[in-house]
Amino acid sequence: MQKLLDAGYVTPGQWQEKPDATLNLALTFDGLRALGLPEESLATFPAEFREGMKVRAEVLGDVGLSSPENWDEPWKTRRVHILVMIYGRTADALEERCRKLRQLLPASVEELAPDQPAESLSINGETVRREHFGFADGLSNPDVEGVPREAGASKDIGNPDHSGRFRKIPLGEFILGYPGEGGDLAPMPLPNLLAHNATYMVFRKLEQNVPAFRDYIKAQADKFARTIPGGLPDDVSAEEFLAAKMMGRWQNGSSLIEYPHRPGKSLANSFAYAGDPAGARCPLGAHVRRTNPRDALGFGGKTMSRHRLIRRGIIYGKFLPPGKEDNERRGIIFIAFNSGFDQFEFVQRFWVNFGDDFEQGNDADPIVGSNQRGQMVIPGDEATGRRPFICFDIPRFVETKGGDYFFVPSLAALRLLASGRVHAS
Repeated sequence: MQKLLDAGYVTPGQWQEKPDATLNLALTFDGLRALGLPEESLATFPAEFREGMKVRAEVLGDVGLSSPENWDEPWKTRRVHILVMIYGRTADALEERCRKLRQLLPASVEELAPDQPAESLSINGETVRREHFGFADGLSNPDVEGVPREAGASKDIGNPDHSGRFRKIPLGEFILGYPGEGGDLAPMPLPNLLAHNATYMVFRKLEQNVPAFRDYIKAQADKFARTIPGGLPDDVSAEEFLAAKMMGRWQNGSSLIEYPHRPGKSLANSFAYAGDPAGARCPLGAHVRRTNPRDALGFGGKTMSRHRLIRRGIIYGKFLPPGKEDNERRGIIFIAFNSGFDQFEFVQRFWVNFGDDFEQGNDADPIVGSNQRGQMVIPGDEATGRRPFICFDIPRFVETKGGDYFFVPSLAALRLLASGRVHAS
């Protein structure tokens, strides 16, 4: 680690110009122990982190084909200590950074195979910002206090306020050592130098069953279309409409709240759900409404303000053209940052895999939920006369194939770890 730091290979959080290649490190609880962190310091980390994702599988809904015994290597049988994430603007830049890293690795460090390539989806030679089910991805991330917006991130929003607008989210919801919602600090492991400016990362390999998703939508689409008096809106197919109702957005990313009948051109993200209390526009159980309910749960959004995540999704596997089937595996690398794993686990347990907060009882998220044969109610719309529709026997479209919980230290903390002189006090 000291060699990596001395060589300047670990990328800082801020730069003037985006580098051609970046390298970042994250450590599991076992990794911190292997680096010699004293027990009195290890004991101050949160219980979820100490246990790791594999132990937490049942709590997270990683059961059946998503259970750890069905994960991919190295997650299935090996103990991962350090996650090295390398990004390159080009394939050559990526390969060069990987080559230099391997040259620095001492013999005592084992690279666990296989590595995990991931990149933007390519369709007919064009790079697109979509996931394998066909929806635009990465549209909504938290707008954070003190953090300048990156180019192209103008659609990020904060938490709703009492006046129906959005405010930036305190830095402490994502980075340790800063005030969060309510002005308090998230619990920090010891010593403070190790924890300050650090964060916790959720890493999950999520496999998408694209043929199953398309087959289900195709089988249900005509039945759904019959609930619409006068037929479908112009230029909108029944499959496109039904898929949008389950996801909570149109495939191009436009909002069902702003555009309930057909996709819109604007991808404006500052919409709210309070004006759609029955889910006539965006169903109460739709994926994006569950994972970021904004003001849908009342109290001016205060009930959801402690459960935001900075999320990134990176695609793996090749695009599957519509109407085709193959034996390729494809999905998304889900990465989320938070100042405590209770933020991620709350969303996963109570909003994704359980629907009571959204008047959905035991019904899970129709896209990423853990139910094997779930259901979803698409409420009717009094304004148009569209009748309610129930999606029965929804299969599990997304399965977990690996992952873990990580601690992401600052550069100062990495130097402290490399020194081997960490003391809890």
